[in-house]
Amino acid sequence: MDASTRPPQKRHRSASALAATLVAILFAAMPSTQASTTEQALTPNQDTLLNTSSSANDIAITTVKSGNEGLELSARFTEQSQDTVKDVAWTIRDESGEKVFDGTTAIADATLPPGDYGITARYGTAQILQGVTVHEGTKLSISFVLNAGGLRILPRLIGLDSELLPSRSKIFALTGPLRGQLVTTSHTPGEILKMGAGNYRVESSFESGNAFAVTDVNVRSGIMSAVNIDLKAGLLKLSYPAANDGDVQWTIVDDAGETLPPITGALATVILKPGHYKASVASAGIENEFDIAAGQVLNIDFAQR
Repeated sequence: MDASTRPPQKRHRSASALAATLVAILFAAMPSTQASTTEQALTPNQDTLLNTSSSANDIAITTVKSGNEGLELSARFTEQSQDTVKDVAWTIRDESGEKVFDGTTAIADATLPPGDYGITARYGTAQILQGVTVHEGTKLSISFVLNAGGLRILPRLIGLDSELLPSRSKIFALTGPLRGQLVTTSHTPGEILKMGAGNYRVESSFESGNAFAVTDVNVRSGIMSAVNIDLKAGLLKLSYPAANDGDVQWTIVDDAGETLPPITGALATVILKPGHYKASVASAGIENEFDIAAGQVLNIDFAQR
């Protein structure tokens, strides 16, 4: 092969050098335990999940006229996926840290002068940090491979309708750079969380009471996992209609003498682990001892005492 038929080497070296500068840092988190889990493949048009990894970013270099240099950024769930993920939050900063692009979109298209730039891509709890160089007369098109999955958490009371009861699920990372840290908290039963692939721990409870469950879960790239966390508890309904709603503060103590966080309101719903308890209204000087079992609905009306 003579020199006239050899492919240009400069372009290949430039692409290789640019690829070597791409360093993606992934952040993720999630958990789960006493739970049933189902999985389904994700599609880019599902408003559910996402995360990132950097092992197989695609880079294309286009020759452009002076003044048209810049970056075109997109993302996909996996290396095999050809579809672009929508609603990625993109931020581009120049060497001085000045923000030159900021927007939530499937494709970030920014005309930028030649120079060094920092890219941040966020989707849910996932984040990518990337450094790139825009050369004179070129435009870089980068498609990031997102190592991400989705998690739908649904805390439930065994034997009871608990869909409308406010709950709280804390998600901790068991692997990755955020290992051991609280990544996110969900207050909406059935909410789909956008998470990075990895292992997580979910600690679920209801907003009032002491029922609690823990489960571990593995979030896989391009997969949405639905986790139903079943808690063995009873539902206590307290009422003291003789007082105004804001004037009542309930105190509940378990059989071991531990006091639950205070609950206010003339009507109160409390989720309790099975056991023996004492409920009282300090302002009225009245109390009631009771037992509650898993799956039981117990009504106590202090006006009848």
